[in-house]
Amino acid sequence: MPPVAPPPRVLDELVMPFAVPTAAGGFQGRSFNESFDGDLLAAFYRRTIVSRQTEIRQVDTRIIRDYQGNVIRLPIFAPVVVEHRRQVLIPVGTRYNGISITDNDSPRPTDRLYYHHSYYDGIAAQLNPGFGNVTLHRPLIGFEKTFLNGDASIGVRLPFVQMHTPGGLADEQGAGDLTILTKYAFINDLVTGDVVSAGLIITTPTGVGNVLLADGTRVPRSTLLQPWVGFINVFGGWYVQGVSAIIVPTDRRDTTLLTNSLAAGWWLYRAPADRLIRGVVPVVEVHLRTPLNNRNRDGVVFVPDMLNITSGVHIRFPFATLGGAISVPTIAPRPWNVEALANLTIWY
Repeated sequence: MPPVAPPPRVLDELVMPFAVPTAAGGFQGRSFNESFDGDLLAAFYRRTIVSRQTEIRQVDTRIIRDYQGNVIRLPIFAPVVVEHRRQVLIPVGTRYNGISITDNDSPRPTDRLYYHHSYYDGIAAQLNPGFGNVTLHRPLIGFEKTFLNGDASIGVRLPFVQMHTPGGLADEQGAGDLTILTKYAFINDLVTGDVVSAGLIITTPTGVGNVLLADGTRVPRSTLLQPWVGFINVFGGWYVQGVSAIIVPTDRRDTTLLTNSLAAGWWLYRAPADRLIRGVVPVVEVHLRTPLNNRNRDGVVFVPDMLNITSGVHIRFPFATLGGAISVPTIAPRPWNVEALANLTIWY
């Protein structure tokens, strides 16, 4: 009897807990779904802006007499630096920022390194009419490592903030708060790709920034506790994933925020394992953010109700995914005008 040949060996880089054969042969990638792109910015804090402008004002009067001896008073004008004070609601870039489970993440435990970049334009433009354009860049780096045979994971992420404001307020740059993320999948079907999971996210107040607020207090330095539950359902070339979470601060001045997110993706293109581009996946996301306190627009801390729509596309490679998206708020007052997102995920 001739010897039986062993089954063909799949390359190590293609062997992963979530790999299944595709109709075209080979494996479809390191997971059945892409991560959320995200949308969440931060809380808004009331701050006093002191701006100085040079104005031409009358500073004195010169008295002269005409040829008939009549007194003539001549005003004397000169440039004068005038101080203006105004209160505005804007984020403290290094606080309450880059903390959401939907920032380049999903309910599925995965081994990965990632980079996520958000750019916000027109921040709080509807909250502070006439103040000028506030923009923010938020690069974010992180990693995730699975254990318990791929059913659980722990990860760490760190945002960096570059916020630019009009005159009168110093630009903010530096590291934000460090976040630790945990996941456990109660259902983790390796054949269908379906997942039901939960976890806890802990954000520690390690970032720079000790901003003075309008009431004379300093910006809260909360530890944020974020329990969450989520699911992924895969059917054909589609997947749907959702996450619900509540963000609970240890400082009562900060915002308790209820978050609900739902996303759908479609494998528009899927290639065999020997191709450089393995797939193209358009995605659309809906994010509902509901503050349970700090709902008063005249308060020192304010978070508006938000319904944000994010849409983009992900390109899948053998060891990575490259994605881009746009996020737009739909409820006034809009927390920003538009957000542009880019992310890179590398599996190991």
